[in-house]
Amino acid sequence: MKLLLLLLLSLLIPAASAQGEEATIAVASDLHYLSPQLVEDGDTLLRIVRAADGKVTHYTPWITEAFVQRMLELRPDCVVLSGDLTLNGARESHAELIGRLTRLRDGGVPVLVIPGNHDCTGVAYRFVKGGALPIVAETDALFRADYADFGLNQAQSVDAASFSYTYVLRPDLWLLLLDANTAAAPGALLEETLAWAEEQLQAAQAAGARVIAVAHQNALVHYKGFETGFPIANADRLVELLRQYDVRLCLSGHMHLQHILQEAGFTDIATSALSVWPHHYGLLRVAGDRAEYAAQPLDVDAWAAQTGVTDENLLNFEAYSRVFFESSAKTKLLSQVISIAADQRIKNAMLDYAATLNRYRFAGMDTREMDHSPLELWKQYLPDAFFTVYMQSLLDGGPGDMRQITLLLGE
Repeated sequence: MKLLLLLLLSLLIPAASAQGEEATIAVASDLHYLSPQLVEDGDTLLRIVRAADGKVTHYTPWITEAFVQRMLELRPDCVVLSGDLTLNGARESHAELIGRLTRLRDGGVPVLVIPGNHDCTGVAYRFVKGGALPIVAETDALFRADYADFGLNQAQSVDAASFSYTYVLRPDLWLLLLDANTAAAPGALLEETLAWAEEQLQAAQAAGARVIAVAHQNALVHYKGFETGFPIANADRLVELLRQYDVRLCLSGHMHLQHILQEAGFTDIATSALSVWPHHYGLLRVAGDRAEYAAQPLDVDAWAAQTGVTDENLLNFEAYSRVFFESSAKTKLLSQVISIAADQRIKNAMLDYAATLNRYRFAGMDTREMDHSPLELWKQYLPDAFFTVYMQSLLDGGPGDMRQITLLLGE
């Protein structure tokens, strides 16, 4: 029976990905694609997105175009999109995104997706003057049909209960893509999915293959205060299962912060949102048991110049997006600082520090480069405020560079 299983697997393995060769996986998360068809009033959309975490939602079609072009240039062995493909699950947004991803797939680059918590919402919105109107959105069943050519149809095995599947990148390297965003158990892995995942891990072990897991939500708690809503709700059971079969790496997203966390030999890499400055995607290069990950900023400016775009914001996108990100943060911070009994110099120092720390952590940069003395002002004037606690949590999550790591997938 085992011999028959291995024979069947050999027929499913892509010929171009031979054992022992270096494999390159490009991973991006949280595209939050929004179709321009759904924006009847741009001012309404901008008011909404400026109150969020700095997503340049109004430019996601162009960000996606730049990303597709970059992937066609790099030609990784596969592109993994780890959820929140769209802003709120609108059918129009999914249809447009699929059209763009089809160009990538037809160009010879396999695309593997899983849904995030924003993708199969049941209700989406059209942005009109004065607000947002509800419209029909993607469901689990529609997502399964719409994205079948981006994972399921290329899979070695598919979970019957969710959009989870295994993909054989090469004989000794499999990807286990896990859907924790079904309508039946939003934010958690179904019991059926955990049982199916164990079967896949057993099959990989029998084939002598290493496994890399992929999820939208995180497998580990990256920051204090991020214990709920950010990790998979039953992540402890998932990590226990992965460790049982010596799986040492999970690729995730969801937080929009670039962060790498290691606990007892297990690593969870959260790639920051493609829709948020600095528009990271990750490159994971695997040779044997050695894996090297590096977050890369997407160069939208260069893409815009090459394609003849005339929009000045796109031609200077790095600067535009960074200002948009920081102004969104400062708008929220100002509401906290404005009422304290301190002069404007102190308020400005508090605002500048908080905005800078937020920018460093979203980008995964080393915070040891910063002057952290203004944090004491936050603790003095606003000791119990959300942002004071949030900033301390960001520092407690580790000061180092979170954009790259080298690790072993096995011994």
